[in-house]
Amino acid sequence: MTRALSSTTARLTGTALIVLPLVALALKLASAGWMVVAIIWTAPVWLVGYALQIAVAASGYLGGRGALREGTGARRALIAAWATSIAVVLVGFFLVDGGDSGDWGSTFMLAAGLAGDRAASDVSSAVCVVAASVWLAGWMWLVVEWVVALVRRRRAARLVAP
Repeated sequence: MTRALSSTTARLTGTALIVLPLVALALKLASAGWMVVAIIWTAPVWLVGYALQIAVAASGYLGGRGALREGTGARRALIAAWATSIAVVLVGFFLVDGGDSGDWGSTFMLAAGLAGDRAASDVSSAVCVVAASVWLAGWMWLVVEWVVALVRRRRAARLVAP
C-alpha cells in the first residue's frame, strides 16, 4: 500500500517546479554572455518545456486531488521533481558564459571572485554538465510519471463509472 504525500510536501514540490526554474534563469543572468543569447534563440523550446512543467505542477501537486500526490509512483515522481528543480538551479549557477569584452565565468565564479580562472572554469563546467544531465533526466522522468499517473486515474475512474 502506498502513502499519499502530505499537503505541505505536495504544495512545496509544485511551487518548486514553478519557481526554481525562474531562480535558475535569474542566476544565469547574473553572468550573462553569449550563452544567454543562445537561450533566447532557443526560447520556444524552453517555454514549451516550462509550460509542461507548470502543467505537471498544477495537476500533479497543487490541485487538491493532484495526480502525483498518491499512488505507486508518488515517491518516484517526488524524487524526479526535486531532482529536476534543484539541478536546474545548479545549472544556472555553474553554467560558464562569456562575452565580447573578454570577461567570462559562471555566476559561481563571479561570486567566488574567480572570473576568468581556467581551473575554476573546469570545475564549474563539470558541475554544470552533471547538473544538466540530472535536470533533463529528472524532467523526463517526472513527465513520464505524470502521464502514467493520469492514465491510471482515468482507468480507475472508468472502472468506478457505471
